[in-house]
Amino acid sequence: MTYKFNYENATEKRQAQKEQGRNNIPKEDGQINHPEHLWRHEHLQVLQREALNGNVEKCREMILELPEYQRKDMKEMMIKSVAEMGRVIDL
Repeated sequence: MTYKFNYENATEKRQAQKEQGRNNIPKEDGQINHPEHLWRHEHLQVLQREALNGNVEKCREMILELPEYQRKDMKEMMIKSVAEMGRVIDL
């Protein structure tokens, strides 16, 4: 049985270190080993901004850059995101 420590709770962290010694959290390597995650994050932010600005053509271009299995969900997400601002976008 593995216990996951809550390092945001200082008391729990001190107790875990007393029982098991110092536990270091491994360094984040996501951007180095998985640059596509960073690209997707930035792509989503730009896409959402374009959708909120009503730039339908740019949104369609950007959605086509995504893998086919993500396109339908991304369209729905952008439509809902714009609707939350009280607007409508036709993707």
